[in-house]
Amino acid sequence: MLAFLDCGRMERVWEELKKIESEAELIISEAHNKAKEIVKTAEEKAEQLIASSKKYAAEEATALIEKSRSEANKSSEEMLKANAETIEKLRLSADERMDDAVNAIVNKVLE
Repeated sequence: MLAFLDCGRMERVWEELKKIESEAELIISEAHNKAKEIVKTAEEKAEQLIASSKKYAAEEATALIEKSRSEANKSSEEMLKANAETIEKLRLSADERMDDAVNAIVNKVLE
């Protein structure tokens, strides 16, 4: 009779072990699925960050190019203005000396 009781007890222990094993497998499966979700979310966020970084880099590059163009245009305009002023000064100087040059040539021809 003791063997029968032990058998019943062993059966309950065995059933309890199967139940615990089943719960452990469920926990492992859920943990595995949760890990997959976490990795997927991390990959999506990484892709978003990369896309944002690329967009930001492109915007920054465009802004730097535009700034450089603007500075180059300003510098070019300043040079053109300075050259125009120099040309005007040379023209005025040439105009002032024109009469003297014409007189010198006429005097040389007439001599």
